[in-house]
Amino acid sequence: MQNKKTNKTLNLKDYAKLAKKRMASGYWNQIRQERADYIKNNIGENVDKINQIYAKRLMREIYFSLSSDKDEEMYRKVCNILDKDGYVCNPISQLIDHGEYDNLDFAGRQTYLIKLTDKYKELRERYEREHDARRRIYM
Repeated sequence: MQNKKTNKTLNLKDYAKLAKKRMASGYWNQIRQERADYIKNNIGENVDKINQIYAKRLMREIYFSLSSDKDEEMYRKVCNILDKDGYVCNPISQLIDHGEYDNLDFAGRQTYLIKLTDKYKELRERYEREHDARRRIYM
């Protein structure tokens, strides 16, 4: 996996440092409290489903964010687009990397747009799931 700052492969020692930093910052206590609040506020929901949601969130936050910084950067862009007040007419145009897109031929541009559209759909669904979960927690 790649570290964002140094662009080097992370080893076991690096993962241990990151884990220690999470423990020192109270990350796990915060996660436990959020999950307990969510369970308390949503008594009718299946606890296994709630635990599964939190497990996926933790995997994404801890492991995938280290390896896929580009995806997380795009997710932040999608969040900014969807958080804006009002209707966004063409969100895909705001996500295009013109450095890459402008150098492609017609077929390459079409492929790029299809992949970008699929990625946007996936990230929008993730955004909606996370905001739905947050809405339930804080209600």
